[in-house]
Amino acid sequence: MKECSGTITTGGEAQTLLVEGTGATNNRRGFFVQNTSSGDLFIRFGADASAAGSSIKLLAGAYYETPASYQGDARVSIFGATTGQSFAAGEW
Repeated sequence: MKECSGTITTGGEAQTLLVEGTGATNNRRGFFVQNTSSGDLFIRFGADASAAGSSIKLLAGAYYETPASYQGDARVSIFGATTGQSFAAGEW
């Protein structure tokens, strides 16, 4: 498993959580994200995450894991309103 945990570097702007797979890195079988901050976080596949639209909302403490049938190497972005919001994440 590859560790991808971190913090929101600039509040109010989407940042890349997982890069798009290309060539040798085109083998992601799944990933997880847990919101370890006190504010909401949002993730989105293939486009910039935001507090509006079709992003997946992770409340404080919430956990998201891709289903067992997941196959995808699209870029995954994460959004938080406040700089420094923390998250735990990993991909396999």
